[in-house]
Amino acid sequence: MKAIADVLRKHAITIVLALAWVALFLSGLQHYAGSKTLFTLFSLVSLALLLSGLYRTGSFGYLFLSVFLWLGLWFKLTANFLLFGVFPFGEPVGNFNSSADAWDLVLYVAMAASLGLIFGGAICRAFRPQPYARTEWACAPSWYPAARKWLWAGIIVATIAGAVFNTIYGIHQVGNAPRTIFPWPTNALLAWFLNIGAALMIAVLVCWDVALRKNIGLPVYAMLGEAFITTVSVISRAAFSFHVIPQVFALYQRKDITQQYSRKQLLFFVATLSLLFFASIAAVSFLRDFQYAGCRATPTPEPVSIVAHASNNASTLPAEPAKQSGKAVSSFRWILIHQLLVNRWIGIEGVMAISSYDGKSDALLWDMLTEKREIGKVTAYQEVSKSGYQTPDAKFQFGSMPGMSGFLYYSGSLWVVFAGMMGIAVLVFLSERLIFWLTSNPIICSLYGMILANTVAQFGMTPRQDVPQYLMIYILIAGIWLIQTRGVANELH
Repeated sequence: MKAIADVLRKHAITIVLALAWVALFLSGLQHYAGSKTLFTLFSLVSLALLLSGLYRTGSFGYLFLSVFLWLGLWFKLTANFLLFGVFPFGEPVGNFNSSADAWDLVLYVAMAASLGLIFGGAICRAFRPQPYARTEWACAPSWYPAARKWLWAGIIVATIAGAVFNTIYGIHQVGNAPRTIFPWPTNALLAWFLNIGAALMIAVLVCWDVALRKNIGLPVYAMLGEAFITTVSVISRAAFSFHVIPQVFALYQRKDITQQYSRKQLLFFVATLSLLFFASIAAVSFLRDFQYAGCRATPTPEPVSIVAHASNNASTLPAEPAKQSGKAVSSFRWILIHQLLVNRWIGIEGVMAISSYDGKSDALLWDMLTEKREIGKVTAYQEVSKSGYQTPDAKFQFGSMPGMSGFLYYSGSLWVVFAGMMGIAVLVFLSERLIFWLTSNPIICSLYGMILANTVAQFGMTPRQDVPQYLMIYILIAGIWLIQTRGVANELH
């Protein structure tokens, strides 16, 4: 009995997660209207996808992408089945008719995407990448110790000033069209700086501090502060997590860093992180309720039941209160909790909408890939999905997104979905490893992997609009490489 108790204590988290997976699987199996065998196969493939991301990939981006794909396809579907017995649509689903055949096609597309990512990950493992925890991090330039305080002060001041400036002039806020257009490229640079630029710059300084064996106690709190300030400024609930998680994860892999701090210090850091996380959600929710009060989405056509023995699932969850009445509502509500934990993940509805769309072809895939977003115009996917945001609005820029799995199925070919996701996995791995070769900075690699994974997961509104953001990232990476190379060269001389 003692041996069993020891095993249970040692593997408690694994056992709990396994039981949770079984509960989700059985719930999905009970309520799924199509082939039970296909659903079982889909569940096993999805589990393999998740495990492939968690097990020694040597890539932050692949890890994050596999988790996002799993959350948006399998978890979102089964969690809603478990909670409600039906699948309440979190996003519009176009002409999806909820028949067993239509559902089975959705799972075929989802499996093609998952298998493509798994095979891509297998190709990446063939390179036998060295884990970041065993790599040498970048050396600080010879001039950095003298300039350290000034650089930290400059980035902190720039972040606060940029966030305040953005809040006042409304240059870049989620869902809102820019209220102020400054001379090019001011808007684009500020949006990029708040989205990822400030976090990348802080990651550079933290890495250099680690190289100098400095105490990074204060710098990591600056990292949390940057995430909170920019999150509130751009009114994005996800931004805090997308800035903090990759940086903390990269630092956690350096045991020599975590061992410098007592358990009390680590617990205080976790408590501060948690407090700022919930505070950011509350603040952003309040700002959204206030700013989006005038946004009225056109009602999406009511879907047919998608599960056996369910007559109508449209009323299972209420629509967002702000969208129903155009009035501000409480920031704390059940619909928000469900949205943050389950329905925020993009994937399954995009596959449903595009799989039911007529006229799929390679030409359509190319047209959607090269679409350009313009103020006052809605994107093509809003029509495909029969979104409630089909009416142009000069003030708001809301829209539904299909995600990469559904987007690739614009081609109408499962092979394109499979090959596309496999190629994306390899691209994520190679580009991330190239960045590490240039910077020797796993924190930057982790941030880059997160933003790339998020781009793929939410892909499809207007893809070409993502190009400038990545160009600016690559320019910054080139600058870091040049600075570090010259700094080392000067030190050698």
